[in-house]
Amino acid sequence: MTDNLVKPIAGILTSRTDVLEGVLEMMEPLFGDADIRGELQPFTHTDYYGDEMGAGLSRCFVSFAKIVPGEAAAGFKQFAQEIECRFSAEGRRIVNIDPGYLDQSKLVLLSGKYGGHKVALAPGVYADVLLWYNKGWQPMPWAFPDFRDGSLFLLFTKMRLAFKRQRS
Repeated sequence: MTDNLVKPIAGILTSRTDVLEGVLEMMEPLFGDADIRGELQPFTHTDYYGDEMGAGLSRCFVSFAKIVPGEAAAGFKQFAQEIECRFSAEGRRIVNIDPGYLDQSKLVLLSGKYGGHKVALAPGVYADVLLWYNKGWQPMPWAFPDFRDGSLFLLFTKMRLAFKRQRS
C-alpha cells in the first residue's frame, strides 16, 4: 500500500447551521461520505470572520471515508472555495471551509494565506501542519487555540484510528 495516503478532513465554520448538510453533500463526491463528525462548537477564538460572516459562528470538524494520495491535497482548497462560493449571499460567504488531512503522524489544514511556517503546495495554497502525533497529539506553537487546548484531541484521535483501520 502507498505510504503517502491521507484522510481528508474539513473544519466547517458558519452561523447558518441549516446549510451544513448541503455543504457536506457537495464535498462527498471528492472526499467520500462524512464518516466522523464532531459537534458544532461556538467559534470564539477570533473575530476575523465576523465582518463577512456575521456573529454566532460555530465550527465542526468532519473526516471523510476516502483515503487519497497526499499530493491530491493541493486541490482540496480550490474545491472548498468553489463550495464556499455556491453558499455565498450578496458577495459574502456564509460558510468557510478549511480543508485538510490527517495521517498517522500529523494533522494539516490548507490555507490560502501565507505564513512563515506554511509550505506552498500550489499557487495560493499552503499546508499548515497544526498537530504532530507522538504518543498523543502535540500542537505546533502556531496552532489555533482550540488545537492547543486539547479539546479536539479525542475527535482527531477517532479520525486517526479510522484512518489506521482503513490502511490495515
